[in-house]
Amino acid sequence: MITFSNATFHNYLAAIERYPVLDRARENELARRYRAGDKAAGDLLISASLRYVVKIAHGYRGYGLKLADLVSEGNLGLLKALSRYEPERGLRFMTYASYWVRAQILTFVLKHYSLVGIGTGPLQSKLFFRLQREKARILAEHGQDADATRILAERFGCSEERIRRMEQRIDHKDASLDACAYREGATTVLDTLASDEPDAEEEVGRRERIAVVRERIARAMARLDEREREIVRQRLLAEEGARTTLSDLGRSLGISRERVRQLEHRVKAKLRRQLADLGPDAPPRPLPIYAQAA
Repeated sequence: MITFSNATFHNYLAAIERYPVLDRARENELARRYRAGDKAAGDLLISASLRYVVKIAHGYRGYGLKLADLVSEGNLGLLKALSRYEPERGLRFMTYASYWVRAQILTFVLKHYSLVGIGTGPLQSKLFFRLQREKARILAEHGQDADATRILAERFGCSEERIRRMEQRIDHKDASLDACAYREGATTVLDTLASDEPDAEEEVGRRERIAVVRERIARAMARLDEREREIVRQRLLAEEGARTTLSDLGRSLGISRERVRQLEHRVKAKLRRQLADLGPDAPPRPLPIYAQAA
């Protein structure tokens, strides 16, 4: 795709006006020569048609995109049209090419109107480009109290939820997080957003709790016998899909399935007692001596 800077786009607009306007006979001649392998003829036909791409692109300036970008994309459509144009069908070149130019620009608008993306497809394109116009027509015909969403869903053959989603996407353009949040100062929108990360105090508390839990579990494990420790490793510390069944663990330990279940229940009770004062409903623990002194 040919891209333009702001400085060169005005020069481009002036340059394309220098190419002659072609009549039907000259268009057909150039198109046939191009199909016969004369690349220069195709270049001239394209160059003479660039002014029309600019006119078409002007019709899509209301979507917040640069005219230069719309023109660049339209030029791609023009090249696609040249490779498919058949002059013997009797159509003027731009009559045929305008379809490809518009299709290329429409796709570009749908993809770049929002960073999230509007989506593609005939229905999405129809909703995006016709929804506001159809809604205005409905309100003019039926009044401001009309259920415009329901009527639009019927006209476009889709759900009301899809209509509402598209309206939200059209009405709420993307906003940069780097934009200034206030008229004065350098505070950006990003600076005003609340962080999902815990603050320093919460993080310190979390790490302390983890350290205490690990110390308590290690202390409890040291008091278990070998069979109980094996049950903890195979049943309590293993991931959901990798846990050894009670029957298999019983066979490896030489005891019954029911006995394994009883031992597991007893181990859980021991661990629960070790961690009881760390639960959400536990009474507050006394502060360390140095904290009380402070």
